Formats: sequence, C-alpha cells, structure tokens
Amino acid sequence: MTSTSDRHTVPIDPLQVRRLLVRANNWIGDVVMISPAVRALRRGFPRASIAIVAKKWVLEAVAGNPCFDELIEYDHEGAHRGAAGRLALARRVRAGGPVDLAVLFQKAFDAALLAWLARARVRVGYATDARSLLLTHALRPPPPGRHHLDAFLDLARAVGSPEVDPVPVFHLREAEQSFADDLLKARGFGSVPLVALHPGASKAPRAWHAERFADLAQRLRRRIGARFVLLAGPGEEEVVRRVRSGLGDADSLGPRDAPGLLQAAALLARCRLFVGNDSGPMHLAAALDVPTLGLFGPGRPRNTGPRGRPGRVETIGRDYPCSPCRQDFFHECAPAPSMKPFCLEEIGVDEVERAALRLFERASA
Repeated sequence: MTSTSDRHTVPIDPLQVRRLLVRANNWIGDVVMISPAVRALRRGFPRASIAIVAKKWVLEAVAGNPCFDELIEYDHEGAHRGAAGRLALARRVRAGGPVDLAVLFQKAFDAALLAWLARARVRVGYATDARSLLLTHALRPPPPGRHHLDAFLDLARAVGSPEVDPVPVFHLREAEQSFADDLLKARGFGSVPLVALHPGASKAPRAWHAERFADLAQRLRRRIGARFVLLAGPGEEEVVRRVRSGLGDADSLGPRDAPGLLQAAALLARCRLFVGNDSGPMHLAAALDVPTLGLFGPGRPRNTGPRGRPGRVETIGRDYPCSPCRQDFFHECAPAPSMKPFCLEEIGVDEVERAALRLFERASA
C-alpha cells in the first residue's frame, strides 16, 4: 500500500495514458470539490480522453465541463442494478476503448469493482471499504482533519499531476446563461441585489430554522433592498414555501422558476450573496465566485467548508467536541426543544445578518 504523503507514488507515464476513467461521488458538493483535482488530471495527462462515470444528476452538473470528454451514466436503479447490471456498465466502459488509468474519487467498494471489471490497467484510490485488493495502488486514507477538496487533490498528486489553483470552479453553458438573463429581465430583477438562500439540507436536523431564514430575508430586504433566489433539492419544497411565504412573488424566485440544476446554477451565479446550510448549493455558490456564507451544525468547516477566493467565503458554526457527529439523530446527543441539535440551535439571526452584510459590503466595495 502506498501513501498519499509521498509525491508521485504511482509510476505511470502520462504520455502513455490514452484513456483515463474518473469515478465521481454521488453528491453535488463533492462533484464541485473534485473540480481542482480534475483540472490537475487534465493538465497532467494532456493526451488522455477523460471519461467520468456517475449518476444522472452528477452528469447534468458536469455537462459543461471541458475537462471531460465522455460522460457515462451509472443507472444504479435500472440498467446497472445488481451483478448483471455492474457487468453491463463495465462493458459500456470497455466499449470506449482500453482504460489506462482509473482515478476513484468515490471511496466505495463498488467504484473499485467497476474499475477492475472494466480492466483498467492502473487503478488508484483510497484503501477504504475493504477494496484494496481490487486496486493496483491503494493509498492510505486521508487523516480525519483533511478537507475533502484536499483529499481529492491528493489523488491527482499521487499520479503525478501538477499543482493547480485549489479553488473550485463550475462551468455554465451559454444556454443556461441566457435562460437566467431572460428570466431576470422578465421579472424585473435585473438592477436589484439578488441574494440566494438555501434553507434545506439532506437531513432536516442539519438545516437552520426556516423561520430564521425568513427573518433574515426580511432584514436583508430592508437593509440592502435585496430580492431573493430560493434554492431547493428534492423533498425541500415545504421548507422553501415557509421561507417564501413572507416574501411573495414580487420579491423572490423559487425552485419552480428554474427547471433544472444548471438553470438554478445560472441564477445563483447572478447573485451577490449566498446564505445556506452545509450542502451542495453552498459549494456551488463558492465555485461560482458568489460571496458565500455557510451555516454549520453537525458538520465541520475544516472538512467540508466552502472554498473560494480570499474574502469571498465565511462559515458560522459551533465547534463542539463531538463535531463532526455521525448524524444519527438523536442517539448521541439530546435535541433542543425545536428538535434541532444544539450546535445549530445556537446560531442566531443577528449573528448571521452581521456576517451576511459583511460579506455583501466587502464584495461590493
């Protein structure tokens, strides 16, 4: 087993790599955080065709990324379900030609199995989930305090890729850009400061109170004349409705105004501030260079905080000794009366308002 602490631990000639396979994670935030590593791979393997295997919503997110030459959908609930489905996916990968190098950002056993079934000549990933025997180079897992973005970059470094700017980026195509411009013009939002809010989270106890987001929105409307873009993932429509109920259509755009992830991202790119929970939209905002304020409860910014240009990102959280928790709510800690964890309960609207205005004013200077 090799170690990520050593440079160029995988002996491979970049000029001999004609096809490079990337297995991406399943969360949008992780897809944003691998972008510096993917840029490094693109630079380090200039002759390679880079294919990415990922689920449908991930492929939608990277559709405009020039680093990828081939997008391969992993239909885990349909065509690629079960053992026969995995074999079919491996055949699909092999149909594009021999794989000289597979870089597995996903830490699951399934990712290593796919690279092995696809007969990738060199298979690089972390020694996690009992998969080391399927890898040609099983790298020591990152230490607990390592930021996820840096851990992804370590994989690119391990195969000899050059250093790149570690700030994430997100690519938008002209169609999405035009969609956002036309919508904002039609709604009369072109000349007002837009603030994006994401009040949802993958688990309800991870999300700051909807009522506090609504209070914050009212304050920002009074202080800076803001109008709002409200973002939501699947199942988060109700929490967005609660935030939006005090604003109305004249002051906000909701999830239904943007039919897909890329359209929502294009609207987000036109915002002058983002405030939201530890989530994929938070990372997306930072990658789009929107001043970003992330609210952290059970998570830990040192591991998953947004990365952006200096002065463009801030986080608020309570670094309890139990952080980051396993988020098996509420077996390891008692909830507050609101049924939120106390680490999130203690974040008040006044504190968030001050940080939001500080970011807004700094970016506007």
